[in-house]
Amino acid sequence: MTQYTSPSMTNAKPIRILAFDTSLGRPGIALVEVRNGKASIIDMSNVQTTSKQSLVERKAVVYAWAVFFINKHRVKGFDYVVRELFQGRTWKQNYPVFTAWAATEEALNVFRLDFTDDPITPATIKKYVVGNGKADKQEVADAVRRWAGYEGEFASDDESDAVAIALYKAITEGLIE
Repeated sequence: MTQYTSPSMTNAKPIRILAFDTSLGRPGIALVEVRNGKASIIDMSNVQTTSKQSLVERKAVVYAWAVFFINKHRVKGFDYVVRELFQGRTWKQNYPVFTAWAATEEALNVFRLDFTDDPITPATIKKYVVGNGKADKQEVADAVRRWAGYEGEFASDDESDAVAIALYKAITEGLIE
């Protein structure tokens, strides 16, 4: 019996998804490629700032880190650029995250890129990638390993979360099942 592969899952050219798990304390970024229904992690990174640094300094660090990562991988382009949604309850929660959002948007603008989608809620990402909208960090990392066939370690939860954001996009676009 021949297994059916949907046309959206057979792509000679890999689909490249750049994903941000944005925070000011330790943001994560990942580049995932999907070819013929299989996802693979091309690269991922995170950077850490501390609350002892000014917001201006922290934003500059996130900006420089994002520019470096994007520049490293821009030659082949990106088909999608996505990020996680953040909804804090107070300005003290929102302001640092939105400062990091601005830093990543400015980094994308250097290369005339922009986010291709609205931000995605963490629960939605977890529901699609893990099967449980309330999954913990370890469950997300384990699901990312299964989807991407990744056997290595993640330097932080922010890296596995960034990969999960990319995988969510691949799943919802019908690139992987």
